Amino acid sequence: MKNKFEKFSAKFIIIAFVSILLSVLSVITIAYVTYKVFDLEDLRRIMRILYNFLNIGLSTYSWYFVFLTIILLAVCLNYLFTRRTTKRLNAILNAVLQIQKGEYNVLLPNDNRGPLGELEQNINLLAIQINDTLNQRKEIEQSKDYFIVNIAHDLRTPLTSIVGYLSFISEKQLDPEISAKYAGVAFEKSQQLERLIESLFDIAHLTIDTIQVNKEEVNLKKFLLQKQDELYPLTSTADMEIRLNISDSISKIHADGALMARVFDNLLTNAIRYAKEGRYIDIEAEILQDRVRISFITYANPVPEEELERIFDKLYRLEKSRVAGTGGTGLGLSISRRIIELHGGTLTARQAGNGTAFDIYLPQ
Repeated sequence: MKNKFEKFSAKFIIIAFVSILLSVLSVITIAYVTYKVFDLEDLRRIMRILYNFLNIGLSTYSWYFVFLTIILLAVCLNYLFTRRTTKRLNAILNAVLQIQKGEYNVLLPNDNRGPLGELEQNINLLAIQINDTLNQRKEIEQSKDYFIVNIAHDLRTPLTSIVGYLSFISEKQLDPEISAKYAGVAFEKSQQLERLIESLFDIAHLTIDTIQVNKEEVNLKKFLLQKQDELYPLTSTADMEIRLNISDSISKIHADGALMARVFDNLLTNAIRYAKEGRYIDIEAEILQDRVRISFITYANPVPEEELERIFDKLYRLEKSRVAGTGGTGLGLSISRRIIELHGGTLTARQAGNGTAFDIYLPQ
């Protein structure tokens, strides 16, 4: 840093000295031309005086004259340069003090070159990074609070029903038919509670970066046909049909079969649960350059544009799905995205006509 600063100072002084020298020569040239062209006695007298002064000075005191000129120029240039540099250093110091106090909206000039210019740019970048980090931390804290509130609500709802129905059975003399009905409801709610707890364990397990993904060659078409057969009871009950459109160029993908099955199950059961009015679930797959895209497309109840990203948040569910009592945990899509990320890919959602498409991108 010191060497760069010294080089910059030397270059600045040389440029300034040359500029002043050229200016003086220009004035002398103009005056000389005027002297030759115009016959002006006063101008001639002035030129003679200047000539005699310079001639005497350079002939008798040449070294003293040059040395004194250099010192005067150096002092002037040093003053100008030091004044500007001191002003910039004070601005830098004030910016650092503001950052120290927690005020990160500092903005130093970022179009200057040299060591100080680099320092100013780095301070601006540091303030922006700190501010972004603090905003991200606030968002994480808010997300954590939202997660805790929602998980408490989702755990308490089925638990309250279980306790309520079991208390009816144990405290009151009920007909066997009514008791069996209440027991059935309690059992259904306990299963819902079990699914939610299992999903919480899954999301906690998948968040750990040390998890191992055992990739192997998976025949995509056979894999999806198997899923189509497994889910036939659900699709038949919902009067839906899964249609496959797999490109012939795709034979196999490299993936963890067990984890990928979890992703496909989540996407297909969501489609059956929320878009059964569309009747069809289309699964398309094709190769895009160095990636494989697998799309799950539905044709009813499209996710609103502003919520396409939020549906991947933990425990986030569309308001209409809460009211409808569809029984989702709100963790399936979050778990699915995490699994795809562990495979080095991405999972996104987009509107597709009257429905929604979920696109999985996996490295080939």
